[in-house]
Amino acid sequence: MSLHVSGAAVREQLADMGTTSFVTKAVYGNAASLMIATRPSGYHSKPHTHDCEQLNWLQSGQVWVFIENRAFRLEAGDFLRIPAGVVHWAWNKSEQPCTMVEVHAPGLQRDSTLAAHAVGLFDEGERPQPASEPTTTFVDFDAEAVERLTEPAP
Repeated sequence: MSLHVSGAAVREQLADMGTTSFVTKAVYGNAASLMIATRPSGYHSKPHTHDCEQLNWLQSGQVWVFIENRAFRLEAGDFLRIPAGVVHWAWNKSEQPCTMVEVHAPGLQRDSTLAAHAVGLFDEGERPQPASEPTTTFVDFDAEAVERLTEPAP
């Protein structure tokens, strides 16, 4: 382990989000994880929660992110915060992939979407001591009603 790792040493992995998947690279420390997630055109995750705050920056493309009963259309360069424990999901309605940088605090390094490939950034001899170990939980939620907010007005 090291405090530094080359981008080439962090392997890409498919992350399963229930009904779809995305390509991701991830690193983590004790209090947070950082994920680069590329979602293909048509990507649509299931509504889910996790007991960590999520900060997003859309690096490229566009994507809709839903937080409970609200819809946010993100364009490249936009930021969005998802509070811990709230229902949320994403939908890439565009014809192009989008790439999102996500920070989760506490980190999702033990979550099934990251655990197999996330790389810990720890100094030689440092023992990882995660602040917590939240995981993703898929939930029943009337997503279609909220997604209608993305449709143009008649």
